[in-house]
Amino acid sequence: MQTPSHPYDPAALAALGRDRVATDAAHCPVVSSRAAVVVRYGCDSQGRGQWVATLKRNPRERAARLAVPAADGPDAAAAALLARQGLPWRALPAVGSLDGGESYAYVTALTPSEGEALAHGAQAILALAACRELAAACAAGADAEALALPLMLARMATGQERRARPVVATVCTLARAGLIVRGVLGEALFTLPDTYSAAHALACAEAAGWLLTAEARAIAARHRDVCGAEPSPRGVADAMEALGGCPATIAALRAQGVA
Repeated sequence: MQTPSHPYDPAALAALGRDRVATDAAHCPVVSSRAAVVVRYGCDSQGRGQWVATLKRNPRERAARLAVPAADGPDAAAAALLARQGLPWRALPAVGSLDGGESYAYVTALTPSEGEALAHGAQAILALAACRELAAACAAGADAEALALPLMLARMATGQERRARPVVATVCTLARAGLIVRGVLGEALFTLPDTYSAAHALACAEAAGWLLTAEARAIAARHRDVCGAEPSPRGVADAMEALGGCPATIAALRAQGVA
């Protein structure tokens, strides 16, 4: 992202004495003024689904706009728009959902430290995830069970975990195929119908035996605590099948869902 075209270039901030990690708005006022690509789901003039990416960096600038087919997904729309504008930016690892699935904000990294995960690859992303899970585990009491996930992520980040398991994150992407549940590395893990909420999808993942981040577990809990509902047997079956679960159990769950 270090390009003269970037309105908040890290080198320029460093020259101003603002080269600290931009995580606290009180210490870094410009943290709320970073550029972002906004991607929204909609339909074209012929009723076909599409993802429309827009970028506007100042009030006087006309917004740049680019659309891709719905099947390509919102990530592709953001990447295509930046490529057409000639902006080799790196977005922060976590994509922000503006309304629960139809709009996303791809925020650009403000300092090199924020984009470090993408710059250094999967190991750095896993290391950051391990730090977040360790903080959550400590807040929850830091017993042996709570520390198991951050330890596994740390071992994955350092290449010591030979039988690494994917971990479900909070990012659920709505596309033509349905609601895509993704892992901490952004990889697609499984897909459920678009009638599922993010909380319901994560509850299905948890019931199926997937590992969830602390934030994902908190969202999954809303399905039961707020909605007062149990995860759908069919959704649990789909999630379990993607995990490689017992075929007999999966068949029984699907039969239960049909009944």
